[in-house]
Amino acid sequence: MHKKAQPKRFWEEIKNGFDFLLGIFSPRIEFQRRMFRIANNMAVKGAYDGASHDRLRASWKSSRGSADEDLLFDLNDLRERSRDLVRNDGIAAGIISTMVNNIVGHGIMPQSRVDKEIIGLSDEEADSFQKVIEREWDKWSPHADTAGRMNFWEIQQMVQSQVLINGEVIIVREMVDDPWRPYSLALNVIEADRLDTPWDLSQNKNIRRGVELGSRGEPIAYWIRKTHPGDYFYGNRVFFSQDFVRFPIRNEFGQLNVLHLYWKKRPGQTRGEPFFSPVLLKFKELADYMEAELVGARIAACFSIFITKMDAYTTAMRSASGTKNDKRLEAIEPGIIEYLNPGEQVNVANPNRPGSQFDPFVDKILKFIGAGLGLPYELVIKDFSKSNYSSARAAILEARKLFRCSQSWMSEKLCQPVWELFAEECFLRGKIDAPNFYQYQKEYCRARWIAPGWGYIDPEKEINASTEAIKNNLSTLADECAAIGGKDWEDVLDQRAREEKRKKDLGLPEDQGNTITLSAGHGRKNNQNQGNPNQ
Repeated sequence: MHKKAQPKRFWEEIKNGFDFLLGIFSPRIEFQRRMFRIANNMAVKGAYDGASHDRLRASWKSSRGSADEDLLFDLNDLRERSRDLVRNDGIAAGIISTMVNNIVGHGIMPQSRVDKEIIGLSDEEADSFQKVIEREWDKWSPHADTAGRMNFWEIQQMVQSQVLINGEVIIVREMVDDPWRPYSLALNVIEADRLDTPWDLSQNKNIRRGVELGSRGEPIAYWIRKTHPGDYFYGNRVFFSQDFVRFPIRNEFGQLNVLHLYWKKRPGQTRGEPFFSPVLLKFKELADYMEAELVGARIAACFSIFITKMDAYTTAMRSASGTKNDKRLEAIEPGIIEYLNPGEQVNVANPNRPGSQFDPFVDKILKFIGAGLGLPYELVIKDFSKSNYSSARAAILEARKLFRCSQSWMSEKLCQPVWELFAEECFLRGKIDAPNFYQYQKEYCRARWIAPGWGYIDPEKEINASTEAIKNNLSTLADECAAIGGKDWEDVLDQRAREEKRKKDLGLPEDQGNTITLSAGHGRKNNQNQGNPNQ
């Protein structure tokens, strides 16, 4: 035992002995003394070690502010550093690309699923309504952008990218009456920097960084700058310009004017937090470390040699003379033999870069970054060389949970509200036959959003599993088609019917219910007569 701990242990034994003797005459007083000592220890130390403020943990600074108090004052720095990271760090840019491609891909597409039972439509009427509104959607989606530069799929990609990099994005609904547009509905995607509080309203506590809140904390309006605050050169604006527009979240008819999309992580959180916020420092430290290693490797590649001269007077005279014989830089040639002057010594710089711990250290940091973002290491660095089939499959399946969650969020927060606005304009223009539309607006606007799926990891097992799931009513053709590439099951069946009809017209043999099993990269045909080698 340490010497300083001996007196403390001695007095603890004295106090325990005194309590024991006191308990013989008055157990109640002994119990009170022990409870008081426990409460006193908890007041000094605390019941949780993580809440301790002793000498070893005095440097652990924390905040007890609200969601907005903690976030809003740091939001500008978080956004700017996140954007800088994506611009200049290849790994961060690759993570954003991976997320966007897996969540949005070639677009999240709608399938109209009108609630025909509640509305009272027949099967034929419901099918006709669904085909017409989907056909009209195909006409509108290429012109979804107010500037006419993006279709709805590209808007999805930009929204997802903005939510990841900036933490949020604002979409303003506008009605644009260009003659070449089939519909007036258009979407204006606005970067989060433009959402802010005007200076003359900065003391209004109900406006938090541009979001005006109601009595229940609900957003009722958004204050948006007419130009980007960083657009100094091209924006033709004065510094600290007060050119703001107040957009109520809904118009007088109850239609959405503004979509403010962000992941809400804490109650009362008004603005969004960038995706890279928990790992920004890890990225920065990794970049600095890799830069230092690269500089060291460049120095090592130069194979620098330094000559130490012991005669300071001669060295100074030669430096000042500036004669042609004063060689300030010596060259190294194959087979050279050089005689040094007395007192001169050759020192070879050997930085030994990169070090032996370079790869393990970088891999460990990238694993920390992946854990902080909810992504497996294999997808962070796009390296599957260190994984076997089982671990790679587990990593991909774990990542798909994150992707599916984001796809559902995107469908609910962006796609469905836009679909409802589009359906209403469709009805008002007389493009769809929808009796009692406003009475059954939610039923008419029901839709299933098909997100892009993913390819098979093990085609043989997964195809057989899908077939058995459909056969045993554990899944549907719609679910399985959506899971593999985001296909529309009706399009699949229509295409299959056209193929079978074409084969029949050409006199080709029809399918006999044969299945194709993939094995070792080759197709192997199994049929009912497989047991007989002569058939």
